[in-house]
Amino acid sequence: MTSRPEWPEVVKEVDRPAAFVVVEGEPGAGRTTLLGRLGSHERQDSIVIEARCARLADPVPFGPVLEALKAATVEWAASAAMLSPLAGCLRPLLPELEALLPPPLEAAGSPRALVFRALRELLTLHERTVLLVDDVHDADEETRDLLRYLAACPSPRLAVVTSSVPGRRQPVPGATWWPPRSGVTAHFTLEPLEIEHVAEMVGSRELAERIHRRTGGVAGAVGAVVKAIAEVADERSAMKLAESVLPSAWTTSVAARLAETSPGCASLVEAAAVLGHSAGSRALAEVSGVGDDGIVEALMCALDAGFLLDLGQDRYRVRSPLLADTVYESIPGPRRCLSHTRAARLLAAGTEPAAARIAHHHREAGELAEWVRWTSVAVDSAMAEGSPDDAVRLLAAVIEGPGLPRAEREKFAVRLSREMVHGLVDEGTVQLLRTALRDWSLTRTARGEIRLNLGRVLINQAGQVDAGRAEIELALSDLSGKRALLARGLATLALPHVGAVPVEENLRWLDQAEQASKGIRDVEVLAAVAANRMSSRMQVADPGVWQDVGALLASPSSADVRRQVSRTYINLADAAAWNGHYPVARTYLATARRLILDEHQPYLEALADGASLRIDVATGAWAQVETDARRLADRVGHESSLAAEPLLALGWRDFELGHRASALSNFDAAFALAGGSAPLQASAFAGRVAVLLAGKDLAAAWRLADFGLDSLRRKNNWVWAAELMPLAVRIMLDRQEAGAARELVAEYRQGIAGRDAPLAHAAEILCQGLLARARPAEAAELFSQAAKAYHALPRPYAAAGADELAGECHLQLDDQERLLGAFTSAETTYRALGALVDAQRCRRVLVRREDPRTPRRGRRGYGQALSPREREVVLLAARNLTNRQIAERLFLSARTVETHIGRALSKLDLPSRAVLSEELLRTRLSLPHDSTTA
Repeated sequence: MTSRPEWPEVVKEVDRPAAFVVVEGEPGAGRTTLLGRLGSHERQDSIVIEARCARLADPVPFGPVLEALKAATVEWAASAAMLSPLAGCLRPLLPELEALLPPPLEAAGSPRALVFRALRELLTLHERTVLLVDDVHDADEETRDLLRYLAACPSPRLAVVTSSVPGRRQPVPGATWWPPRSGVTAHFTLEPLEIEHVAEMVGSRELAERIHRRTGGVAGAVGAVVKAIAEVADERSAMKLAESVLPSAWTTSVAARLAETSPGCASLVEAAAVLGHSAGSRALAEVSGVGDDGIVEALMCALDAGFLLDLGQDRYRVRSPLLADTVYESIPGPRRCLSHTRAARLLAAGTEPAAARIAHHHREAGELAEWVRWTSVAVDSAMAEGSPDDAVRLLAAVIEGPGLPRAEREKFAVRLSREMVHGLVDEGTVQLLRTALRDWSLTRTARGEIRLNLGRVLINQAGQVDAGRAEIELALSDLSGKRALLARGLATLALPHVGAVPVEENLRWLDQAEQASKGIRDVEVLAAVAANRMSSRMQVADPGVWQDVGALLASPSSADVRRQVSRTYINLADAAAWNGHYPVARTYLATARRLILDEHQPYLEALADGASLRIDVATGAWAQVETDARRLADRVGHESSLAAEPLLALGWRDFELGHRASALSNFDAAFALAGGSAPLQASAFAGRVAVLLAGKDLAAAWRLADFGLDSLRRKNNWVWAAELMPLAVRIMLDRQEAGAARELVAEYRQGIAGRDAPLAHAAEILCQGLLARARPAEAAELFSQAAKAYHALPRPYAAAGADELAGECHLQLDDQERLLGAFTSAETTYRALGALVDAQRCRRVLVRREDPRTPRRGRRGYGQALSPREREVVLLAARNLTNRQIAERLFLSARTVETHIGRALSKLDLPSRAVLSEELLRTRLSLPHDSTTA
């Protein structure tokens, strides 16, 4: 364990002549450890006297100091002859040193004053003595007076260091003041450790934050927890243990400290631990049973002893969660139950009863009926406030509790299955409901509804499509008479992206859901079925879906319907993004978020954030992708199928930045979690294939590509193959399988015919260009068309790739102007994205073709300087003229203008045209002020 941050300064002050150093700190702050280190740190020729004070019912005057002096007999022997007759008055106090002390003193005067002087003489007999006195707050008054005397009469041969808890700012009448008002040379207060210091101890910032939060940074508590988790190798296990462990040594220490306080103080601290949150003095008095006449003194005692924190405005809480847990576990059972009963009654009488807390106290008090009643109130409140995760936690806790009647348990289990679909579900909740279905005696309707909702969660959040479908299919027989529930279950299976079954099967489920919903009045179910019909049409890129979207309710009054409409917009955004309608998708996401702005809907928010990440990666908005993706993965849990989306975003971003190893790792992790979503799996296939193809591993790349194509072929929705198709065609051509590649592209073209999927159509043009590589002029035109299509989406990385392919064709044709334009466009886009590996590859081609040392039939080479034409074009671009406007003004083609701008940006080392300004050019080109205005 590392030393406290104050250590160097304390050592420095103790080394000063005639030092009197006061160290203060709350219990557990590390005072005793610090004094122990000081004793070990002293040089060998020093005498170190270590005294520790203890609270005694009948203390011996000077007891701690006398006990410490007796232990140093050997040290005094060498210098005993130098003692004056005054030291003889110590014989009655130190009989163990009789042989060293002068004869008894028969002098007049105050015996107490003589003892002070004699003790000071003994302590200063040696060339350097260090007196360390711990826990001075527990010392007898004579010892404290002796220390005040030593502070007032310093000696260069004596250094005194004391430790104590901070005293009251206004001591009670009759109490003496500590520390001494004069003679103190240095005063240190040991504050709680900072997170950075804890991180040095455990080697992990995240683990340090957990420990600091639980211990409040109190050094003793931190040390105890660190020691308790020292043998745990796995960091996540260590974090979990750090949040629950009660170290035995710490527990014993706290129990001893609490036993030393007054009964009223101990009861008050126990009440604060039972309440579990900050509370006022009246609340603490009521729960503890301390009367109004004793509450102030009990509070002062608890604060002085370091058990409570004063938060201001009559609010107090236990100093740290660890201390609260330790105190709580030490309370005897009957007294703990009584305190919980008092707490429940206190909270229920408030103007705004905290139902969840009241339910908790009734549960801990063993009051079953009240626990069930208040849990129902708390769940209703959590759902009304838009906190489904809180509702799920409450319901799970009540179901797992002992003694719940069968009817109540069934009711809560059904409610849990309903509410969990709105939150982020963990494995524990899923297992709880599976246990209920397997082991409990349930009514048919309850069993069917639990199965239905469990199936929805398994499909939507766990990625277990087959298991989820099986649960829903089993539920259908139990819900034959419940048409609303039946329609909801069928609608869950209806979205085309769900599972590996053909789209046609998904749509058959949808038809059955619509049939079941006819005649019902449940507006939420009707909205859910209508939403899935609309989402299904968007997922297959049906051109007619746009008219239906316009009919969606703008601001439904019902919260349930509002959530359904929000989900619809998220599903539409998700599907629109896969189709390549990125601006529209962003608009839908904004609408979805507006609808649930005042609610906390973890599941819907995670879906929206995942779709937003995918759009950011596709459109080149990479600045926040890594931060947002990791935050989302942490929020939903790294084992949830919802984590596939952020992992996929990280994979594509890493790949496009040239980080292949991390890209493959993220693609593999995303693929493992994306089993419930066909488009996510297709994208993960494409990512893995892209990495393998970049690494020239054609065999492995083809195996994956072939498997991915078969999956999409079975699904029969080719619009989701837009990322995979160009990669597969490249591999097939490299494998000399041109005929099979043409057949595949024809199949793809037929599959997307009539679909409103601009991304898929851009990919089809790119594939046609790849097939035409043997005819460079035709291929170049197709690649240019693909680049324009990708730019229009926008999908800049794909556009740059198409431009680069077009440039390679122009290189074959030796078309200097067009190849420079294509490669310059690609390089500029890559560089703007930060894809520097790709940008440098294009730059190398441009450098080879633009080498100024190569004669060009009299044309002058300008090297890294701008040519007159480049200078002219870039000045006009800085005035925000478009390429077409510049071309018209200078009688050039728009492509030539683009080439000149690309070259100029490269020579000026500018990332994109967006940063061009007249002021910037005046600086870079050393122009006079009026040169840019014509």
